[in-house]
Amino acid sequence: MTDAPAPPSTGARPRFDTRAIRPLLADWACVAIFVFLGKENHGYEKGVTWFLQVWWPLAVGVLVGGLIMRTYTDDAEWPGRLLAMIAIAVMVGGPLRALTGREIYSVFTVVALVMLSILMFGWRILLIAFRQARGRT
Repeated sequence: MTDAPAPPSTGARPRFDTRAIRPLLADWACVAIFVFLGKENHGYEKGVTWFLQVWWPLAVGVLVGGLIMRTYTDDAEWPGRLLAMIAIAVMVGGPLRALTGREIYSVFTVVALVMLSILMFGWRILLIAFRQARGRT
């Protein structure tokens, strides 16, 4: 036994942490909002099947990107991890999108990167602001 001090915390959580579920669900909701906004902008009058065909490739991409970047298990350097996760999500989602018979457009890639960044960074920044404001009162 040594009297060495414990190493400083890095903000990392165990490999699977139930607290990781809520942020993942929130990110999947961001993907759903992105798909819904695209549907409304392009005037598609398609049903739930169409929505899920467009949603699932990006949702899988978010999960893969989150696992690779440990977005949901490590709070250290979260902005960089989140940005990389979004890029991975779009890179994975594109080929998966092709499996559904949909074409991959470079414009879609850019729009997806921008919109998912706004939505996913947005809810996190709002949550941080809410927690800080609540902590002051």
